[in-house]
Amino acid sequence: MKFFTKKFAGQSILSWIFQLALIYVAWQVSTHAMPNNITTISIAAVLLLAIYWSFSLDRRSGNNK
Repeated sequence: MKFFTKKFAGQSILSWIFQLALIYVAWQVSTHAMPNNITTISIAAVLLLAIYWSFSLDRRSGNNK
């Protein structure tokens, strides 16, 4: 778990993974490989919340050091 909290370019690896997942979903929708429906929108919403959550953890761990 410590690997995911390591900082890379000011963000944890976990934050980068969530952001890359959101980019992947957006790319799949733009190339019509994934349908643009409520399921896809829900996936994107969960990824956005996860990104904000990981940013919050990054900030909290940064203040403790």
